Formats: sequence, C-alpha cells, structure tokens
Amino acid sequence: MKKILLLTSMMLGCSINYLFAQLENKHFISGTVGVNFTNSNPDVSKATNNYGYNFDIAIGKFKTNTKAVGWQINSFLGAGKTNYSILSNNVVTDIKKNGINDIGIGAGRFWQYYKHFNDKAGLFAGPQVNLSYSNSRKYELGSDNTYLSETKTNIIQLSAGLSAGVYYHFSEKWWMTASLAFSNPVSVGYSFSSTSGSPANSTDLSYKSNQLNYSLSPNFTFPSVGFGLRYFCTRQ
Repeated sequence: MKKILLLTSMMLGCSINYLFAQLENKHFISGTVGVNFTNSNPDVSKATNNYGYNFDIAIGKFKTNTKAVGWQINSFLGAGKTNYSILSNNVVTDIKKNGINDIGIGAGRFWQYYKHFNDKAGLFAGPQVNLSYSNSRKYELGSDNTYLSETKTNIIQLSAGLSAGVYYHFSEKWWMTASLAFSNPVSVGYSFSSTSGSPANSTDLSYKSNQLNYSLSPNFTFPSVGFGLRYFCTRQ
C-alpha cells in the first residue's frame, strides 16, 4: 500500500512538473478592467455622481516555468457631475459641472516570479517600473462660497513598485488572475498646474505653478482585489 501511495505521489509530482515545464518560452496576453460608479443624493442639496474605469493590458513571456517578464500598458478615466452653490449679492446661484475630471495613460516593464501549488493554482509576485502621464481638473468653492475656481494639472511620473496576485488555470490556453496587493515605494514626477477663478469685488484669479514631486513610501495596499484573464499564445 505504501509503495502504491509513493508511486502515485511520484507520478502526480512528475505530471505537475511536466505541465509547468510547458510554460517555458510561452508568450501570453493579459488584461484587467475595472469600473466604478458612486452616487450621492442628500436631502439638502442636489445629487452628484462619479464614474470611471481602469484598463490594463500586458504582453509577456515565461523565461522559465517560474519566471515571466513583459511590457504593460495601463489607462484610467474618471468623470462625473457635481453641483455648486455660489452666493453673490445675497443670491444663491447653482452651477452644474460635468464631464471628464481625470484621465491618464502609462507604460512599463514587469518581472513576475511564480509559486505553483498544483496543476491549477499558484501565486505570483515581482517588481515593475512605470512611466505615466495624467491630466486632471478640479473645482473648488472660494472664500465664503462667493466664487468657483478651476485647477487643471498635468503630471509626468516615473515609479517603481511591487505587486502580487494569484492565478487559476482552467484550460490549456486560459488563466484567470486576481491581484492581491501592490506598492509604489519610489516615485518621482513633475507637475504643471494652472488655476483660474473670478472672486467677487476683485480681479480675476489666475496663476500657474510647476513642481517637482518625489515619494519614498514602503507601504503595501492589501487587499487590492482586481480580476483579469490571461491568454497563452502558440509556443515559440
């Protein structure tokens, strides 16, 4: 009986090792997408809502059965509708602002290291570097709610980070992936901002600013759940 169990374990181990040995030199395409929507409808003011998406696509190759490298492209967009109440000469005027508030795109390089638990599932983690550009627009009520200012900001940023996730292998060509945690401990960026507004009984508010930003923050965001799919191309 012990010999049968030992033989079965050896055969199972060999089959798993053989399966994942097939990963070496395989190319893959991965994609993740997220959609969010929030709505606020308080009793004392008009409703506001925000919505957006983020989309990532990656192209990679397994160098060995436990190491993959590749390139990724990511993008995001945020939009919404917000109502502001301006007080001028004791008269309240409602101003509605809607449209795109945030948009960005980036590209980078990743390295992933895998721990296969069995022939179906495992963990992966590794570093990544990313260069990104983002554009945002923000509205703020000025002194005593008498005017509304608008700030537009453009940011170019280079960051280095770590990420971790799990996978489930449900067919020869397809994996399902899920992110677990991420961290961007090092980043440096340059921002260009311009602000405009019209305060009451004053000249128009208008100014520009440029700023160099950097961050060193070795903190992990956990959990950070996001789901995606991975398709394996023909082995080369």
